[in-house]
Amino acid sequence: MSVSKKLGKALQQITEDLPVRKITIDLGEVKFDLRVRVPLKKQIEEINTRIINPPKEKADAIYEQLSGPMRQTMTEGGEDFVKALNENNKSIVMLDDDLIVDGTSVRQVAQLQAMEHQKVEEYFHLLVPEQGDAVDESYEQITEEFPEFVVTEIVNAIQAAISPDYKSVKKN
Repeated sequence: MSVSKKLGKALQQITEDLPVRKITIDLGEVKFDLRVRVPLKKQIEEINTRIINPPKEKADAIYEQLSGPMRQTMTEGGEDFVKALNENNKSIVMLDDDLIVDGTSVRQVAQLQAMEHQKVEEYFHLLVPEQGDAVDESYEQITEEFPEFVVTEIVNAIQAAISPDYKSVKKN
């Protein structure tokens, strides 16, 4: 018998119908309310695992978008062009599977961006729609429809609703 069944119908209801919280997004002149499903601890861990380990194809596509033009220019320019670029300092290094610019791996930057894209998708999937269709759009679809700052505000509000910070816990 589960813990929620042992403790009564009210707690059993919580596990069957995950709690939903209302969040208010304030964009200055525009305010709107959304509802977000609060996942269980195990579900949060699964979400965090997917965020930390985004699909390799996603990271590779972002890497190609970031490094493709520069790698092509360096390849077309040849070794003399690369030497001329790096004459004063070693600012650009082209490896077999990466491009290092001023000591920063472009592949690592792509991985971090892929993680952020995955986070947006995962958090938007927690939103409870007003109508029947679940929110299952990709990052590209979400950012086609909303400006970046709106997406960031929504993600921050969802984050605060599903895992309260110290201030909000202390306040209660």
